[in-house]
Amino acid sequence: PLETEAGILVTAAIRDITERKRAEVLLRQNHDTFYNLIENSPFGLYIVDPQFRMIKVSAASQNVFRNIHPLIGRDFEEIMTILWPEEFVRLAIGRFRHTLDTGEPFAMPNFSEQRRDNAEIESYDWKIERITLPDGQFGVVCYFYDITERKLTEKQMQEQTAALAEADRRKNEFLAMLAHELRNPLAPIRNAAQALQRADGSGDAVRSAAAMIGRQVAQMVRLVDDLLDVSRVSRGKIELRRERVELASAVNHAVEAALALYESRNHDLTVALPPQPVYLNADPTRIAQVVGNLLNNACKFTDDGGRIRLTVEREGEVAVIRVRDSGIGIAADQLPRIFDMFTQIDTSIGRSVSGLGIGLTLVKNLVEMHDGTVDVHSAGVGRGSEFVVRLPVAVEAPEPPPARTAAAPPAATARRILVVDDNRDSAESLAMLLELAGNETHTAFDGLEAVAAAAAFRPDVVLCDIGLPKLNGYEVAREIRERPRGEKVVLVALTGWGQAEDRQKSRDAGFDAHMVKPVDFAALMKVLAETGASAPPVGSAG
Repeated sequence: PLETEAGILVTAAIRDITERKRAEVLLRQNHDTFYNLIENSPFGLYIVDPQFRMIKVSAASQNVFRNIHPLIGRDFEEIMTILWPEEFVRLAIGRFRHTLDTGEPFAMPNFSEQRRDNAEIESYDWKIERITLPDGQFGVVCYFYDITERKLTEKQMQEQTAALAEADRRKNEFLAMLAHELRNPLAPIRNAAQALQRADGSGDAVRSAAAMIGRQVAQMVRLVDDLLDVSRVSRGKIELRRERVELASAVNHAVEAALALYESRNHDLTVALPPQPVYLNADPTRIAQVVGNLLNNACKFTDDGGRIRLTVEREGEVAVIRVRDSGIGIAADQLPRIFDMFTQIDTSIGRSVSGLGIGLTLVKNLVEMHDGTVDVHSAGVGRGSEFVVRLPVAVEAPEPPPARTAAAPPAATARRILVVDDNRDSAESLAMLLELAGNETHTAFDGLEAVAAAAAFRPDVVLCDIGLPKLNGYEVAREIRERPRGEKVVLVALTGWGQAEDRQKSRDAGFDAHMVKPVDFAALMKVLAETGASAPPVGSAG
């Protein structure tokens, strides 16, 4: 107690609050440190207080809550309801409350869900734990990593892997089918060859065997041509030769080509054409190929004695071609991929049809190149199918085609012909045919031998393979052209290479013509006549 001059007694009490002040400063520092750590966290992090209010969010979390305003102090369940579907919100809120009450942590790796606020699918690894807040109360902290990009990458990789596996499966299936389809014609060809050896001059046996070989070779040529066409289409190498085409004419060509196949299966084929001509601005060969492939497809997948109907109609400015069959039909799950490359709707061992699964792919590509569409319909397995092609009509009236005069067949002229091929059977069999036609022939089996034979034999015509040993066919052609009398020789490339660039290389090397194996003999004779491959009678000094 203290007594003042005025006689007043004053009592003072002094309390040392230094420790309390230090505690408050420390608490404030801890609070600031705590929330600074949260703010600068390199991963997603946010805190919910005991009243389930959002009280702190790290900078790395802002993107998750980008559409929530205001955020801090807002009810956590309300925030979650804005962001996520109701079912997930119930799960999350329940887990947060359980962790707050019990202290038991919870983790959900690889979480993916579609947001309600923007319909985006996002993925996270997240975990929650109970923590003590700076004021001493419990809260719940959520740590999370945004793995959306990683999940998208993983999904894309899985899809790519699945696509590669599917492509590999289909490739292997195609190669097996290709081997099967190429072996099929070889068996009757071999049988026919053996029959020819045993024919003993029987004209009927020889003619039957020859016809059989011709049919089977034609089938092999068709397979190879389809493969080449698919390759050309996929690389954009097919150029349409458009002209004004009367559709019924192209359809009739396709029907005529398919008749033998239909008759062999005893199919009931009916064709209905429009009463008035329908004209297209199209490549007639490719239109006939489209119709022919659809007819062949219908024939293959229709049992013997089945019905196939081909109709052609005009609907406004569109020509519509329909091919309907009573065949095996198409399952609903196969319809979307029926035009895909190498698709086979029946790959069982007991299948009785042939083909590589590329005919319908060609149809689709060729139709689309003509600015048309093709669709398929089927009521299901065993209920037949219908393919519908729609093509734009050429509205303008066509000019009448010029009158054609029948060209006289070229006169048979004996020639000196050098046949060059490293396949001896190919060279000798062609030489045999040429000799039967009255020509004198000589054979060579490599490039150097060909050049030497050309100098010694002095041929009028050289039929030369391209893929030769020692010197290739292009080199042989150049060598012959550079030698005396070389400019007078007719050079014809006979090769398995038939792309546009291959033909250009032949022209550049000096060949007069380029023909793709297997060569039709009549077509070869026509080419020789058109190129002026003639000579004095065999045996003269020419």
